[in-house]
Amino acid sequence: MELTAAQIKKEKWNRALDIFIESVYKPDHELRRDAHEQLCYHELMDVRGDVINYLQTKRWVWIFYKIL
Repeated sequence: MELTAAQIKKEKWNRALDIFIESVYKPDHELRRDAHEQLCYHELMDVRGDVINYLQTKRWVWIFYKIL
């Protein structure tokens, strides 16, 4: 099955989204140190979790049906 231009664009979007999500997962030691110093480390991790959950909603989902 050949992908359409729209499907290719959505696939590229999902790849870019995956890379962005990886950047959110990646620890930023300076940022975390600042959060510890400002006594808001746990809140930063809560925000991080919320952002990751939101980003997952931005993914294009592929649904293929096999017609018998």
